[in-house]
Amino acid sequence: LTRRLNEAGPHSGLVARWSFDEPAGTPVAFDISGNRLGGEVLGVERVPGIVGTAIDCRGGVVLVPDDPRLSVGNALTIDCWVKTDVAGQNDTWIVNRIQGGGLDTGYRFGLVAGRPCFALPQTDWSHHLTGPEPLPLGRWVHLAATFDGRTLRLYVDGDEVASRDRPGRVNPSHFDLVIGSFAPGTRAQLTGLVDEERHFSRAHSTDEIRISPA
Repeated sequence: LTRRLNEAGPHSGLVARWSFDEPAGTPVAFDISGNRLGGEVLGVERVPGIVGTAIDCRGGVVLVPDDPRLSVGNALTIDCWVKTDVAGQNDTWIVNRIQGGGLDTGYRFGLVAGRPCFALPQTDWSHHLTGPEPLPLGRWVHLAATFDGRTLRLYVDGDEVASRDRPGRVNPSHFDLVIGSFAPGTRAQLTGLVDEERHFSRAHSTDEIRISPA
């Protein structure tokens, strides 16, 4: 096993980390960063993951209540492990904090036409960055998205695959954070597994995202 991104330290900017390693049937996904940003488990199952257990997002979500710390301000990193056998998933989301009434706020990270996509809008639905290649199928894939106040970057298995200019702040959102779909009960849900999801309030460098020993 390898890891990408350094573990939390006193200056890491770690906002939340969901390992999804709770026992089967536990109604919450704990935030093991210590920041108490746990989420309610709604219709997802825990299955073997890249480390411990993961969540199977077929038909459910983890719903993290709105918290000002999820509106990160000037910079952002999201990383997680994903595994799916379903090609061509379109408008399906691993994590989302954009909803009606706030289409120019927050962020989302998922798949468009089977390819990884990271969105950080400034106006309604603007600034989507999509990778050039489909997400590999049938194995665990590490995905990461970063924003440093100027540039969106997208990484697959430690390699930068796309970038886009987007100067300015992350517009604050007042919506809950949804893991596994666009929103509870919608069709825009990932068909697959998610594990070891982390959010940071700073942009990790390419060197930090590259493969490093566990």
